[in-house]
Amino acid sequence: MRQLRALARRLVGLFGSSRGERDFTAELETHIALDTEAGVRNGLSAEGARRQAMIRLGGAGQARQAHRDRRTLPWVEALVQDTRYGLRTLRRSPGFAVTAVLTLAVGIGACTAVFSLVNAVLIRSLPYGDAQRLVYLFTPSPTIQIPAEAICPGYADFFDIKRQSHSYANMTAYQQTRFSVTAQRSAERMGAAKVDEDFFATLEATPALGRVITVNDLQPGRNQVAVISHSTWQQMFAGSSDILQRSIQLDGTSYRIIGVMRPEFEYPFKSDLPYGDTHIGSTRIWVPLVLTEKERTVHDINDDVVVARLRPGVSIASAQAELGTMMARLDKLHGSDMNDWGAQIEGFLNISVGPVRPLMMLLLGAVCMVMLIACGNAANLLLARSANRMQELGVRVALGAGRSRVVRQLITESLLIGIAGGAIGVCFAFLFLRILPWLDPGNIPRLNESSLDGRVLVFTVIVSVLTSLLSGILPAVSVSRVNLTDFLASAGGRSVAGANTLMQSFLIVLESALVVVLLAGAGLLIRSYINVESIDTGFSQSTVTTNIEFDHRYSEAPQRTEFFHNVLNRLQGLPGVQAVGAVDHLPLSNTESIGTFAVEGYPNKKNQTAEGRSVSSGYFSAMQIPLVAGRLFTDADKPTSQHLVIVNESFARVYFAGRSAVGGRISGGDPQDDWKTVIGVIADVRHTGLEEAAAPQIYSLNDIDGGYIALRSSLPAGAAATEIRNALHAVDPELATGEIKTMGDLVSEASARRRFQTSLLTVFAGIALFLALVGLYGLMAYSVSRRTREVGIRMALGAQRSDVLKLILKKAAVLLGLGLVSGVVACWFATRAIGSFLYGVGRHDPITIASVCGVLAVCGMIAALIPARRAASIDPMKALRTE
Repeated sequence: MRQLRALARRLVGLFGSSRGERDFTAELETHIALDTEAGVRNGLSAEGARRQAMIRLGGAGQARQAHRDRRTLPWVEALVQDTRYGLRTLRRSPGFAVTAVLTLAVGIGACTAVFSLVNAVLIRSLPYGDAQRLVYLFTPSPTIQIPAEAICPGYADFFDIKRQSHSYANMTAYQQTRFSVTAQRSAERMGAAKVDEDFFATLEATPALGRVITVNDLQPGRNQVAVISHSTWQQMFAGSSDILQRSIQLDGTSYRIIGVMRPEFEYPFKSDLPYGDTHIGSTRIWVPLVLTEKERTVHDINDDVVVARLRPGVSIASAQAELGTMMARLDKLHGSDMNDWGAQIEGFLNISVGPVRPLMMLLLGAVCMVMLIACGNAANLLLARSANRMQELGVRVALGAGRSRVVRQLITESLLIGIAGGAIGVCFAFLFLRILPWLDPGNIPRLNESSLDGRVLVFTVIVSVLTSLLSGILPAVSVSRVNLTDFLASAGGRSVAGANTLMQSFLIVLESALVVVLLAGAGLLIRSYINVESIDTGFSQSTVTTNIEFDHRYSEAPQRTEFFHNVLNRLQGLPGVQAVGAVDHLPLSNTESIGTFAVEGYPNKKNQTAEGRSVSSGYFSAMQIPLVAGRLFTDADKPTSQHLVIVNESFARVYFAGRSAVGGRISGGDPQDDWKTVIGVIADVRHTGLEEAAAPQIYSLNDIDGGYIALRSSLPAGAAATEIRNALHAVDPELATGEIKTMGDLVSEASARRRFQTSLLTVFAGIALFLALVGLYGLMAYSVSRRTREVGIRMALGAQRSDVLKLILKKAAVLLGLGLVSGVVACWFATRAIGSFLYGVGRHDPITIASVCGVLAVCGMIAALIPARRAASIDPMKALRTE
């Protein structure tokens, strides 16, 4: 108890007790009075005796400070005093305080917002245990000309690798699929996965309720069980507590629900797979993967995905070396037409977030430049204010304040501004995250999970402190280099102002250079985006399309073909419909079919491949794909359709160089295959992506049993979508309707990430330009205020207003010129960072660089014109009276 009382007294003394101060003052006055009386008795006057007593005491102020130092922790009390004084000082200058706080708030808010994106996408732990040890297994073959990441080990290879390998703690194979889930009298297609017994163990994912799929669930007759996602539980079952006693209808079959996963687990997401089903944004249902004995022994490739977890201490390189050795042995078990199977292992994180890591780093670098510009502006404001406070600071030094004490005071004021800016910056970042869903391109993993969590808030605090120090250190150093006592004696404000103006000018040049870099980067990205949007896709963007997703009732190809036939006939007869067709692989749908072929009269190579399409007779008209030569398919071609093909321009250019493709013959590449005659050549269509040139393509007229419907109509897109939906419902009311989009929607989705990065970098460049112009305006205004007397003298001696205007603008032009030159030099190196983001424009594009410099120069001179006109309108008589 005694220790607690002592601590309490210490704390009271620490933060200043007014009663203790009064007691000490009374004691001090008593001591002075007694000493004064003794001096009077010795013959001194009362005034002289008191003076001698004060001298012996060493000064009342010094005595009080020494008492406080003994009674409290000096640095704590000094901090409290500096904070109180700083708040009072800022309160007396609301204009300065608001401008400085908002300047830093913009920079800190932008930095916090981008870091929240980086945190969600790159830093925050994934819900898959130690994701660093997760890898994908691929087995590419040079005989199959498709990306390596699209070929995983066949099931027979998978089981051999799993049994013989020593590099993995666990391994799983699964298939993506979709189910028609009936809810509230309507069917919905839902992303799902067929998984084996090691799926959840490999990903180290545990359920929130129930259990996961085990080996017993893979047995025939016991496989009608399902694990559902947390979102499915909430949306379809309203979070029912008896969920483990309920079932779910998948493609008309009842599955017993055995588990509910945690909210964050919906693997695989669309962005987690290099070549997954693009119609599946996230997985919401998991069912057992049941394989027949034949499927287990086939070594051919299939549509499975293989994920493994490396053992501790095993590197990807060593695991790949082991897999390569195994595949060399397993290669002999594959057919002779497909051999030379290789081995490729990619880190899970590299596949999932690797493609977007450069974009996140680009945005982080851009926002750091904005932060530096904001710091430069705040430093400029503090420099101007410190010059105006020299008289005050000199008085404080004369009264006994040390130089370090003055510097500490200035740093404290800067910290107060930075903390306030950080608090407002968090609000700005919060608003940005509310707007983010409008900008989300949909193909950046976990971007929608961006939030102001603890890590982001700690980052904001650190950034706020660092920016405070960066913006406050220059004014503090500037003040510390001035002899304040001499300043007071000589009233040498001009020299101090001149030193500060030089530092401010340097900051403006630096800010201008950073703005040039940001504007140049934004300009190059804008030009790239314009180039992408200007690409001739080869099809009409107004065409309305939908993907037909069949359920278990359409297990036979004739059933699916009949469905397409009925839907196309129904749509063809509707008012306003101009053309309707079908295709198995729609452009920009991320679906593909590749096959081998041979061309008559061409030096064919073994296993040469081209993209293949099966279309209906009305497809080209519905998509408005131009005919270059020959003719298109007609309904009259159906009896002989197996002998006719159409190729695109890229195919004709490569394989029929120097001759007409129409009338040429193509076979499937096998000597036993029949030859097919080319009856037409169509324009190239951007199929894989907008920025990838069209590959050679072969179109065949076939009965479509799966794929997409394309409709061209004079009706608005919404009305056409309704007609498609009604036609599908009329043919089969129980079939779930897929997404109905225009081709323009698919084009927009294909360019969404580029639009996202261009929009954000342009916003940051605009903020940077605004901050730089505010800084230039502030410097010019401050310069005019410091040179009021000089301007008055010039005008009194005969200078014209135009001369004064030129004088002020000349200084602004010099600063901008230096900034532009520095920025252009910096651009030469900085634009290397965005080289991979550009399309159709060079890194050193002169038009972009010149445009950026012109914009900054014009805006900068306009910003400087306002204070320049103010200087030109000064009354010489009033200016001469100014001190």
